[in-house]
Amino acid sequence: MATDLTVEDAPLYQRIARRLEDMIGSGALKHGDRLPSERRIADELGASRMTARQALKSLERRGLVETRVGRGVFVARPLIEKESRTLHGFTAEMQRGGRMVSSVVLDAGIGAADREVARALDITEHTLVHRLVRVRLVDAEPLAVERTEIPVALAPSLLDKTDFSKDSLYRVLRDEYGLVPTEAEETVRADLADPAACSALRISAEAPVLRFTRRTFDGAGCPLEYVRSVYRADSFTMRVRLTLTKAQ
Repeated sequence: MATDLTVEDAPLYQRIARRLEDMIGSGALKHGDRLPSERRIADELGASRMTARQALKSLERRGLVETRVGRGVFVARPLIEKESRTLHGFTAEMQRGGRMVSSVVLDAGIGAADREVARALDITEHTLVHRLVRVRLVDAEPLAVERTEIPVALAPSLLDKTDFSKDSLYRVLRDEYGLVPTEAEETVRADLADPAACSALRISAEAPVLRFTRRTFDGAGCPLEYVRSVYRADSFTMRVRLTLTKAQ
């Protein structure tokens, strides 16, 4: 391990943490790689084991590494970032970040809209809607379970158009039906995973998750889809850009 710790003012544990972070950022240490032990870090960098432990803990708090009991400290899976300023479908959003995207279709069919769905889509209860439930994978790892509902009247035979384990729903809506999602309102809340989410996302019982609810509209302001998603909280981060408005 190189010992070029250049920021002289910072405490030693921060300099060690920064060096390890640089190794992760450069790819010298990749997702799943085991980090050097506390003893090795201490010996090679002339620090105490307590200082080495502080450095590793600071990286763990930031989600860069994870401790596996009895095995050591490993590079964590990189967090996947979602930007809230612009509207993109899941596929386009992830591909913009250079990620490999795929899906597993859990359910695809037509059903009657319940009260919640009807209210979200501005339709009457029991109106027929397409229902598409998918596990969304990024770099072959499950990130989210996504349940989408779209009025059948807007896109007849939608679910027969393509293989939605590979194709983008927004592409099909645009190219096959001339429906272009232009605006959305989205809410997010923290929650604990239910058994269905645990199974689909391969996470432990009652692991923390983020629940998203989204209504998407066309250019005329008419609802196109209602989406309810559950994201792994350990793999996902959201970035929001805020602007301070002048007081009136």
